[in-house]
Amino acid sequence: MRDSGWKEWYRAQHIRMCALPGEQFEQYVESILNRFHSDFINPDPMGSRGDGGCDGVAENGTSVYAVYSQTAHTDLDRKTANKLEKDFSRALENWPDMVTWRFITNGDFGPKSTQRFIELQKEHDENSPRTIKLELWKAPEDLWWRAVVELTEKQLDQVLPGVPHAQDVRLEDMVEVLQVLETETQYSIETFDVISPVSQTKMDFNNLSAATRCEFNAGRQLAPRLDKWFEAQPVGSRDDKAKRFNEIYQEIRKVTADPSEIVEDLYIALGGSNPRKDTQRANAVYAITAYFFDSCDIFENPLSKSEGNCEDATAD
Repeated sequence: MRDSGWKEWYRAQHIRMCALPGEQFEQYVESILNRFHSDFINPDPMGSRGDGGCDGVAENGTSVYAVYSQTAHTDLDRKTANKLEKDFSRALENWPDMVTWRFITNGDFGPKSTQRFIELQKEHDENSPRTIKLELWKAPEDLWWRAVVELTEKQLDQVLPGVPHAQDVRLEDMVEVLQVLETETQYSIETFDVISPVSQTKMDFNNLSAATRCEFNAGRQLAPRLDKWFEAQPVGSRDDKAKRFNEIYQEIRKVTADPSEIVEDLYIALGGSNPRKDTQRANAVYAITAYFFDSCDIFENPLSKSEGNCEDATAD
């Protein structure tokens, strides 16, 4: 995976997908197995045989999958145990080359289900007439470690399309400008006016720490690139993003009044967890946060009764 931000984003998306009910979860698992195996096939139900007790077959018919998303609300353990036994019995009957049977579920797997699974393992151990290796893949953990982490970046993009880093989905469309700021490392000093630091008065008014002041002053050097990027966007794009930034800020303020904690949470909302791990990404996050700091006084003194105004968001 590209970096820790991507891995954490994929992991979060995987957990979300594993919580989907019924067919949605089964379709997600199928999308993984289609790429995990080069010869994966999910048989279409046909006549009285149905799908042969199989939600997927691979490795020349030697590996058979059963996928179960628990949708019941009562007697869950018994129903899971019954589903387990029924699917295995049908697979045993219909797939003579099967040597590995995998049961994938996002539901609870209680004592009855566990006991029946162990019994089936013993019935088909190496001393039995037909040896079958039974595996339980509980989602999200087992499915992640046994299959998802084995996929290539291209395959992951197909299974979990989207972008990482913007932890708050309201800022996910800012990832494009984050990437622009990361990759465009050079620009002519003649192209833009020199950007002055944020005024000391404004910094003091907002009780920002010395470290945050340094980050903001460094980030403001990228303000011309942000102006240039917004000029190419639809009318109102800058105001819309400033408004969303302010919404997130107001939500954070309900949890903490510490300016450093507020700024840190904003960094994470924009850049994902641990945005400082990558220097270029960190600078891009500082730049965008400082840009909206300049555009509207969203970082007013936490002790102030004023809520600031982002309706007219324009850079200095």
